[in-house]
Amino acid sequence: FMEKLSEAVVSTQSTGKYLGDKLMERCEKSIHKMLSIVKENKEILIQLNACTIDGFPTTMLMKQLKHHEEFIGECTVVGALFTFRKMTLSALKSVVGSRAPFLQKCIQDFYKNAPVECDRTIVDEMAIAAGIETGVDAALCCAIQRHCMTIASGSLWGLFNVMVAVSLPLQSTQPLSNFKTQIEGHENNLHCVTMAVAEITAAVHTNMVRTTGSHHEAIRKSLREFMEKLSERMMKLLLEEDKELQKELKQRDSMFVILENMVQNSPYVTYDMLENNFPYTMIRNSYRALYENKKKKKTVEHEM
Repeated sequence: FMEKLSEAVVSTQSTGKYLGDKLMERCEKSIHKMLSIVKENKEILIQLNACTIDGFPTTMLMKQLKHHEEFIGECTVVGALFTFRKMTLSALKSVVGSRAPFLQKCIQDFYKNAPVECDRTIVDEMAIAAGIETGVDAALCCAIQRHCMTIASGSLWGLFNVMVAVSLPLQSTQPLSNFKTQIEGHENNLHCVTMAVAEITAAVHTNMVRTTGSHHEAIRKSLREFMEKLSERMMKLLLEEDKELQKELKQRDSMFVILENMVQNSPYVTYDMLENNFPYTMIRNSYRALYENKKKKKTVEHEM
């Protein structure tokens, strides 16, 4: 299916851009809803951002969050759309590479060695048209540009990342948040959230930082802060003292493996950055527990 779609994109000049624009149009609607929820929870998020894991108790503040389920739902939708977009780019790269390899090599070379004075947005669009993945999605930059034009936008997008970091661990109480080993993903597509965060953060800081090259450092800094906050909230799942809440947190292992997805979905996040915030040993133990649990279920089914 993906190859047939890619052939259609190649054969029709406007199809690729039309598909990308429609996907980003849908993403922008979800992002607009998420920003509305962030604004509604602004005061609580500011307090949560100031709290540390050993500091002011955050349980009461977390209970005051409004519409966090809807927020994560929209974030999952954006991540799923970008996952599909990456699949189409992978198939498009294969088709273009087989039909016009010289052209694709030229575009790839120009993308990597573009002059400083070139508009990176145009260069990125050209690369995407050839199926080459870029660090920043040009179509998303255009779609959310209106959300990045005011002075207050920086603090709002900072709170956006805080909202993701505090809402995501709360999904450990949901049965559908279970990590399915056979598909290496979560039953409710929660693994797509990290893809959404990576893509949105890259697009936001590209729009806000106009100086060529400096947006890379801004993206890296923002994602580092996000990883710190998310790791802190994940660690809180282990240190939860409320016994009743502990019984509800059945999907903790499934939550911990999401941290590794952040490294896989963003070129700006490294395993060193992950290790500095959350011990990878705990993630490896979570994987082991999930796969052992799968084996136990298979054994029980076989005996029955």
